[in-house]
Amino acid sequence: MDLLARIAPFFAIIAVGALAGRFGLLGARLGGWLSAYTFWIGFPALLIRWLGDAPPPDAGQALALGLYGLTMTLLLLGAWGLARRLGLPRETAAGLPMVAGLGNTAFLGAPLAVALLGEGVRSQAAAVVAIDFILLMALAVGVLQTGTSAVGLGTALRRVAANPTVLGAGCGLILSATQTRLPGIADQGLTLLAATASPIALIALGGLIGREGGWPRRRDQGALALALGIKLALAPLLVWVVLWTADVEPGLRTVATLLAGCPTAVNAFIQTRNMGVFARGAAEAVIAGTVLSAVTLTLLAYFLT
Repeated sequence: MDLLARIAPFFAIIAVGALAGRFGLLGARLGGWLSAYTFWIGFPALLIRWLGDAPPPDAGQALALGLYGLTMTLLLLGAWGLARRLGLPRETAAGLPMVAGLGNTAFLGAPLAVALLGEGVRSQAAAVVAIDFILLMALAVGVLQTGTSAVGLGTALRRVAANPTVLGAGCGLILSATQTRLPGIADQGLTLLAATASPIALIALGGLIGREGGWPRRRDQGALALALGIKLALAPLLVWVVLWTADVEPGLRTVATLLAGCPTAVNAFIQTRNMGVFARGAAEAVIAGTVLSAVTLTLLAYFLT
């Protein structure tokens, strides 16, 4: 019961957003404003706060984070190879790795890990998010580029470098490495902004589900099932096995595994829509994955804790 009490508020917030979206209280325009606020302001502030407050990782933590990044990189590339091997359409093969590899660690996974495991894992969760939104997103954008010639690879990667999440993670890492603290007023303002990121993002995500939710098209169901199977089941299993084999400290192993099992990130839909590749499939994966993760993340958290 204690586990459910810790997890339920996150999905309750999503459900509120979904009801608001379904009944027209949270339309596409307002939902877009909320998403834009979170994307440009809320989550960069949260990353700067969390990473900036954390001491630099020691050798053991650095090894664990490196293994997490390597495992997820190989999983993303493996999803791409499998999609091509199965003969999926070009756009689907290009978009599926992003959907299967880039999880909602920012708005759902990291806050959930802190709620489940305590404030002590905040910096570890933020470091995993930084890997996701710097390394994995850059790789996924590169693969996504193979589905279109409308946007050059250099342009796509520059967009990644200018992504506010990447910039926020970079600022946080600099503050951590230099052990620098912002001046009083700026520090307090950053704390307030950081606190708004996850609730507003979850409301906006719920609104998307309420407005756009529906049964996926028949032709999309096979690729969707493959992507969600990789994201919700295979990814956390592989991360847990790799980190367990490497004898990584249990707390960090738990955080990394939990975040690996998060559903597809809303940012995957944003990137696919901007590049005009697999946008509908990404939207379906965000919606279906978030709904399914109410069960899968609960079971995963039960196993890990």
